[in-house]
Amino acid sequence: MRKGSDEKTMPQTDEALVNKIIDQTLALDDDAMLKIADKYLSVLRSFSKPIVTGQENIPTTPTLFVANHSTMAGDTVVVMPLLAEAAGRLVRGMNDRMFYQNPRLCDWSVKSGGVMGHPAIGSALFAAGKDILVFPGGAYEANKNVDLRYTVQWKERTGFVRLAAKHGIPIVPVGIVGPDDWYDRYLERDDLAESALGKLLQRAGVSKAFLQSDLAPPIPRGFMGTLLPKPQQVFIHFGKPIKTGRFKGKNISQASQFKIRDQAKEGLESVIEKMLSLREELKSSKKGIISKLLNKD
Repeated sequence: MRKGSDEKTMPQTDEALVNKIIDQTLALDDDAMLKIADKYLSVLRSFSKPIVTGQENIPTTPTLFVANHSTMAGDTVVVMPLLAEAAGRLVRGMNDRMFYQNPRLCDWSVKSGGVMGHPAIGSALFAAGKDILVFPGGAYEANKNVDLRYTVQWKERTGFVRLAAKHGIPIVPVGIVGPDDWYDRYLERDDLAESALGKLLQRAGVSKAFLQSDLAPPIPRGFMGTLLPKPQQVFIHFGKPIKTGRFKGKNISQASQFKIRDQAKEGLESVIEKMLSLREELKSSKKGIISKLLNKD
C-alpha cells in the first residue's frame, strides 16, 4: 500500500499565522483584484500570446484547480490572471510555506492573491465559497531537471485530494505549456551541491542539506544567457472536472485518496500532451505558410 508523504514532511505552522492569512485573504476585494489582473493581461498577451481552451470545463461552483509547475515557478505569473479571466472570478494560489515566514513577504503574497499551503486555510476558503489553485508538485516539480519538462512530479502527495474531498469540491486539471521552456540550465539542481558553486555556497553558510533539498533551485539560463525568460507562447487547457461530492463530510480512505490523485494526475498529463500537440501543430502550420511564401513564383 502506498503511503502519502504530506504529513511527514509538513512543518508545524503557528496557528496565529494561519488565522492572520485567512483573515487577510478573505478581506480582499475580489472585484478590485480582478480589475488589476485584467490590466496585467494586456502586457501578458504581448509577451506570451496565450491560447486558453477548455473554459467550458470550469464549474460555476468553488473549484480546486491543479496544475503542473514550471522552472522557477514562472507559470504563476501567467496562469493566475488567465485563470481569473477564464473562471470570471478571483482564484487564490496556494504556495510554499517558506514565503510566509517573513512578515513582509507574507503580506505581499496574500495581497497578490496567494495563500500559504495549509489545510485550515484551504478549508476556510472553500467554506467562504472561494476557489484555489494548487501545484501539488511544489518546489520539487518547479526545480526539476530540464529533461523532465512537462512531466508531472507529485511524488506520493494526496493532501490536495483530502482538501477537495472534505468539502466535496471538484478538481479541475490545468495543463500549462510554454513556461517550462523559458529557461535552460547552467547547472541542474541535482548537480548543485557537489559543484564549485555549491562548495562556495556551503563555505558561505548554506547547508548541504538545503542544496540537496526540493527547495534548492537549478541555475537557470534564460534569454541571451540572462535571468530574463525566453519568449515563448503559452498554452493552457482546463480538463474535465473530477467529482468528490460523495466524500463530503466523510473520512476518505487512503485507497480512495490515491485513486482520485491518480485520476487527477492522468487528467493533467492528458491536457499537457494536448497543449504540446497543439503547439507543434501551430509551429508546423507556420512553417508551411513561410515555405509557401518563399517558394511562391
